[in-house]
This record gives sequence, structure tokens and C-alpha cells, in this order.
Amino acid sequence: MSKPVNEGIYVRALWDRRERPTPVISRYTFWGGKRKTSRRAEDRKRHIFVDVYSTRLLIVILTLLTLSCLDAVLTLSLIEKGSVVEANPVMAFFLDVGVFHFSLIKFVITAVALIVLCVFKNVNITRIGLPVAIQIYLAVIIYEIYLYMS
Repeated sequence: MSKPVNEGIYVRALWDRRERPTPVISRYTFWGGKRKTSRRAEDRKRHIFVDVYSTRLLIVILTLLTLSCLDAVLTLSLIEKGSVVEANPVMAFFLDVGVFHFSLIKFVITAVALIVLCVFKNVNITRIGLPVAIQIYLAVIIYEIYLYMS
């Protein structure tokens, strides 16, 4: 809402909400908003957080979470078979504690990382990293299946 001050010059009557960037976490993060992308090209470089996430992003996130769980199952099967040992020292520690702890920690670490990547979905490293992560997980799972079959 603008009020004319002089000929052709307008001053905003209300506080301009665009003076501050969109916060990383706001009330719209959990209960939805209207913004799917920034309207202006220069804003896309500065304001990277939006209110609405795409179905495609949901599919990518769920795919990565599923692949991580499948990796955990295949890793546990291969360890039980005696074919391999856990190479990640953190996960090897939790595997020594127990299978439940190993599975829970693997799921939690993956889920938290995916939530962070979801919030930062408009950052270039995330746009590149999510598809690369799917490809890496697929390669690891194919290798684990190969080891399991041999």
C-alpha cells in the first residue's frame, strides 16, 4: 500500500517485510507457505529459503533414505556372512554396541543430513549433491549385492 508524497513519488505506508531475508526455520517451514521460488533473479542469489517444497524433492529425499536403509540391511547381511567388516569407524563402534544401535544411528544420521539438505535445497552444492548421492548409494548397493552373491 503506497501513498503519494509528491508528484510520482510513492512511500510505503506499512513496514516492508522484505527488509530482512527469509529465516532458515520459520513458522512456514512446518505449516506451509505460498512461496515456491524467488520472483526476481537477483533475489534467487540472496534469498535461498522458500516455504513450499516440491514433490520431486520429496521423492529424492525418500529415495536416499530408502537406499540408506537398504545399505544398512545389506551391510549387516554381509557382516553376518563373514564377507566384510564395517569400514566406517563410527558405524563400526555402534555395530559393536549392537545391531539395533547401528541401524538406529545410521537412520538418524541420514535423516538429519537429509533434513538439512532439504532446507538448503536451493544451494548449488545441494542441487548437485543429492543426485550424486543417489548414484553413489546405487553403486555401493550394486557392489554389496555382487559381494552377497559371490
